[in-house]
Amino acid sequence: MNTTREDFLRRIDDIKLWRRGNDRAPHKPLLLLFALGRVQRGEKRLARYGNEVAEDLKKLLRRFGRPRSVLHPEAPFARLRGDDLWEVIADTDLDRIRGKGGISHRQLVDHAAAGGFKEADQRMLLADPELIEQAARKLLGKHFPPSLHDSIRDAVRLARPVEQGLQPKAPTTRDRSFRHAVLRAYERRCVVCGFDVRLNDELVALEAAHIRWHSHGGPDQVRNGLALCILHHQTFDRGAIGLERATKGYRLVVSDEANGQSPAFHQLLDCHGKRIRNPQSARQRPDPNFVDWHRKQVFRGTPRDLENP
Repeated sequence: MNTTREDFLRRIDDIKLWRRGNDRAPHKPLLLLFALGRVQRGEKRLARYGNEVAEDLKKLLRRFGRPRSVLHPEAPFARLRGDDLWEVIADTDLDRIRGKGGISHRQLVDHAAAGGFKEADQRMLLADPELIEQAARKLLGKHFPPSLHDSIRDAVRLARPVEQGLQPKAPTTRDRSFRHAVLRAYERRCVVCGFDVRLNDELVALEAAHIRWHSHGGPDQVRNGLALCILHHQTFDRGAIGLERATKGYRLVVSDEANGQSPAFHQLLDCHGKRIRNPQSARQRPDPNFVDWHRKQVFRGTPRDLENP
């Protein structure tokens, strides 16, 4: 059966993710974005798991996945076949030797497994560069917050829209409404550093961040939002900083995995353990459930020692 671009985008949209409570599992989206980057660069369709995929996918999971001590790049590589998007070939029938936990990393390496988009989909992507961008936008928009999109594109070497001569996707009305409500609640200043620069009375580099990501069920509500400058929005969404309950509000904590020598990093350390700005109304303070989600699903490492940050 001939595939169509609409069918391909539907399959991209319908990938089945591993589920356990509120845990996020971006393994398949990251592998697909990695593969889209390969197509865009004209690389061969099937990539060897052992020497072309595993380590790169591990790095992606470490940077953009849920904080975990053990990473499993083999899981999406083998399981994505069930979403009618991915083909894996090896020198044996992998399904015949799979264990109770599925096909292992060692099995994929030992049997020279190679994977990539199905042949018909690969041909269609090569003939339609815009389809690559549409698929990338779907994956990024559904599984990651906007603050991470460019970083993920760069990590998988997938060109940004402006680099392709395309228009970036316009923000939705929902985003503008959420931004306005959050910035108003926090008096249009970053809750961490107070940043409030204006250019001709227009705010510059101040954003409304979701505490629990919108892509993972976080609502567009003030209690799920923070007014953050670009620097603190990026570090919050990457898990370098987080929130901790304090008397009548929350305090900022810096991860023990974050490091640096620049003045900006030392300014960040100076904020460690200090209370963030409260919204105008106590009813607008962050919901503890959203803060708890961020701490478990995004924040990396453990908070630094308050006595010796």
